[in-house]
Amino acid sequence: MSEQKFPLPVGSVVQVKGSDQKFMITSQLPVAEIEGKKGYFNFGAATLPLGMYNQEMIFFNSEDVDEIIYLGYVDANFQEFTNNYEKILATIQYENLKNSISDNNDEDNLEEFVFWK
Repeated sequence: MSEQKFPLPVGSVVQVKGSDQKFMITSQLPVAEIEGKKGYFNFGAATLPLGMYNQEMIFFNSEDVDEIIYLGYVDANFQEFTNNYEKILATIQYENLKNSISDNNDEDNLEEFVFWK
């Protein structure tokens, strides 16, 4: 399991705890409203191989990443983003939402992850 404490670049392919499905990261720090509560996750991702099928995206956090399969595109802009990541997090006015799977370590239930359509 990866203990990733910094952002992964867009295009990275990961597996999350509780799933054999692979996901490609498409966004950093997406804001979502879940059950009337607005907050953010570390990552938004699309399923592979279909990508943004039916406009569905999965949200998850660094602690949900079980394996990094492919590291996405890294350039000077991403390196600058990584260097400023803690400052960026400090400016976010929403709380960091959690998937319940990361709280209870139930690795058999992908339904605990937040999907947005």
